[in-house]
Amino acid sequence: MLNFQLDKQELAKLRAAHRRAKNAREAYRINAVILLGDGWKAAEIANALLIDPDTVRTYFKRYKKGGLEALLRMNYVGSEALLNSAQLVELDIHLQNNLHLTAESVARCVKERWDVCYAPSGMAALLRRLGYVYKKPRLIPGKANAAAQKEFLEQ
Repeated sequence: MLNFQLDKQELAKLRAAHRRAKNAREAYRINAVILLGDGWKAAEIANALLIDPDTVRTYFKRYKKGGLEALLRMNYVGSEALLNSAQLVELDIHLQNNLHLTAESVARCVKERWDVCYAPSGMAALLRRLGYVYKKPRLIPGKANAAAQKEFLEQ
């Protein structure tokens, strides 16, 4: 059985780190360690924070092993890219020459060209990484009379 007790200095440092935490995920991790070190049971903390009791114990073990830095380190690694760099360059050139109004239409284009499936949200993320932004198209009158507009502007 692990000893989950922390001394007053450690608890004070953790509380200070909790106050400084700008990210809610980090604050929850620190909070779980504080409560466990303060004598709460893992099941009580898990119930209060809506997480698994094993997760609470894992947070504490990570803190004891590597300190606050190890506790706050996010180990998430994104998935492997579905398109290679040459395909991304080709897609970028295609997007510069062709207008797509939605990420879904770009995903269909990629599916047809390279047989690679993207969800609309995944394609939107890829487009952001490539530097594209969404701008809502402006409405332009369909039957504009250029001569009448020029005359109006002169007045």
